Amino acid sequence: MEYVPIDKKYPPEWTNLEGEMVLVANDMMATWRAMEDLVDEGKVRDIGICNFGIQLIRQILATCRIRPTTLQVELHPHNTQSHLVRFANDVGMHVTAFSVLGAASYLELDM
Repeated sequence: MEYVPIDKKYPPEWTNLEGEMVLVANDMMATWRAMEDLVDEGKVRDIGICNFGIQLIRQILATCRIRPTTLQVELHPHNTQSHLVRFANDVGMHVTAFSVLGAASYLELDM
């Protein structure tokens, strides 16, 4: 990840100071294993995921030792994500919602 000074560019968004998108190598499973270690060490009781679609959830479930207990996603009348919620429930995950009244951008889009 690249540091972007807040006084040079705000919000930092997905680009660097030259306006280019910078791809960062990320090993999601290494991150998940580190979170599993936190459970083993007694530092946390449960671990979950946020903004994952069905494919990423399947990827985690295929290799994890400790299953995610919760999926947090944007849910409201304009974005019900019923297929994703059903899948998460089917694999035993709790679903929590954010932006339950809709995001401010929906007002800007007259939705």
